[in-house]
Amino acid sequence: MMGTKTLAQMREELRRKLSETGEDPIAWLEKRIAAHKTRNVRTDVLESIKRVLERRSRKKHPKSKAKARA
Repeated sequence: MMGTKTLAQMREELRRKLSETGEDPIAWLEKRIAAHKTRNVRTDVLESIKRVLERRSRKKHPKSKAKARA
């Protein structure tokens, strides 16, 4: 957790901001990455954002309670 926001909250905010273009955020990023690569511009930040959006948030599994031995 960074600051007061969780990673899930940051992902959701990123999705909302990128979806303001009316396109799928992943598709928008892929177009930008392709355009940057043709001009030999670094794309590491855009690719990182894409990976963050593609990654599903991991759900925590409840810990099983220890069973009493018979």
